[in-house]
Amino acid sequence: MSDYQKTVRNAILDEANFVRATFSGRQRGQTIRWQKLELRPVEVRGKRHLQFSFFDEKQNIVKNYLGETAVTELNNALTLPFRNFHIISQTETIQINLSKKRKPIINRKATEKPQAVDLAHDRRKNTILSEGEDIPFLKVMGVMRGDDRIKANHRAKFQQINAFLKILDEIDAIAALPEPIRMIDFGCGSAYLTFAAYHYLHNILGKQTRIVGVDGQEKLIAKNKKTAAVLGWDALTFKQGMIIDYQTDTPPNIVVALHACDTATDDTLAQGIRWQSKVIIAAPCCHHHLQVQLRERPSPTEFTAVLRHNLLHERLGDILTDAFRAAILRMHGYQVSAMEFISPDHTPKNLLLRAVRKGYNVGVETAPSANSGQAVAEYAQLQQYWQVEPYLAQLLSIKL
Repeated sequence: MSDYQKTVRNAILDEANFVRATFSGRQRGQTIRWQKLELRPVEVRGKRHLQFSFFDEKQNIVKNYLGETAVTELNNALTLPFRNFHIISQTETIQINLSKKRKPIINRKATEKPQAVDLAHDRRKNTILSEGEDIPFLKVMGVMRGDDRIKANHRAKFQQINAFLKILDEIDAIAALPEPIRMIDFGCGSAYLTFAAYHYLHNILGKQTRIVGVDGQEKLIAKNKKTAAVLGWDALTFKQGMIIDYQTDTPPNIVVALHACDTATDDTLAQGIRWQSKVIIAAPCCHHHLQVQLRERPSPTEFTAVLRHNLLHERLGDILTDAFRAAILRMHGYQVSAMEFISPDHTPKNLLLRAVRKGYNVGVETAPSANSGQAVAEYAQLQQYWQVEPYLAQLLSIKL
């Protein structure tokens, strides 16, 4: 057992102080069934057990172990090729991340406020942030009360924050990014997710991080700057301006835009593609640009029964817009996933595009790759069938 594994093991087996631990991520070149493993002490029939919660995409398997069996199972868990280890105790927080060469990077921080040990025997939700945990940025932003409970009128926001952080946590490429990790959040608004991203990258992953939030509203920018100053987060800055006009001497590794209206999402994607950012995350809002073209052009006769209904016409336009966006990202060397961001109970705008660039270096070509022939063919077929020109294609001067 390596030294970092012994550090994790000893912290978890310290019954007087251990609160909870999370193993996540996957070591480079390894395969693992589980997305995450959470451990915490629980009381079952009056005896202290160690609870193991294994998470994959579809289920959460919970097992409780006692005594030497718990030690054996912990040793087995430490042999799994997880990449990140986050341990919270009464006295400190330990964050361990493995580099590409599996060198452990260890950060230890004394706990300012001791965490309560919850021995209740129930299943924890698969979340990055937990209610009952002392999270300063949530308190400063008014999401969490002083007793570490989430305010009733901010529970939906707390769920949205966790949904976003889970998406970040599932992207293996992020932990391998060179430091400092640079991120730009376009259309950041009140910046709940911007602050959450900084907390995740800097405080949970232990990475040097530089984040810029960009928005057109001067009052929001001023408010966000004040919040960052209160937290002492000098590496989180905010600037007023338009997305497409934003310039930087150092291209960001991560580009984000969540619920940017209409073509603002396309502006974000174009910026990320031109910079060849490693990760681009966009949750589109409205889709007016393509909707107008669909109404002005003759529609395929096969879709007459669909397009005669305004609501179905609008939703089809939404789907086509995001399908074009995904195809264009693939043409430029990105691996793209279209996924649900958060339950539609919280917002009907719940689709998110997650794009991770493979095999390219910043500063090299921006034209479609010669190896992306299938993506080019799919885009061309879709464009010719509907006879429309997506705004993102106009921004990137795509002509096929």
